[in-house]
Amino acid sequence: MWIWFVVAVIALILELLTGTFFLLLVAVAAAGAGVVSWLGGELAWQLLAFSVLGIAGFFILKSSGVIRRGSRNSARRNTDVNLDIGQTVYVAEWSPMKTAVIQYRGAQWQVRLDPAETGNPTPGSYRITDVDGIVFVLAPVSVPTTHTSL
Repeated sequence: MWIWFVVAVIALILELLTGTFFLLLVAVAAAGAGVVSWLGGELAWQLLAFSVLGIAGFFILKSSGVIRRGSRNSARRNTDVNLDIGQTVYVAEWSPMKTAVIQYRGAQWQVRLDPAETGNPTPGSYRITDVDGIVFVLAPVSVPTTHTSL
């Protein structure tokens, strides 16, 4: 009976050290199995409670968005990870393949036009939207239009 509670406490301690939610699921499931054991349930019922609580907890966390298969904002586009995202650069000349070499932060960088952009790029200001390996992906900086009233 007490072994389930020991497992729950160990999983909770490890959870506090790692910061993941998976060991919290193990702790809750082990505590549930411990309750079944305390109520006099056989080992089969204890294992069933452990399994059901663990699987149910996983699906609850997954449906709530705590556990995701992939990040919606990948590190390539995350400004917290890559400080270059969102910075403005000037492109003097584009190649026919929609690539260029620019000076940025004291070094030469390879850049390419964002595939979502259509047409031929023109020299001018562009914003870094993505980093693909060692190549910056650029999109044109939108120029605000000024309206004059008559």
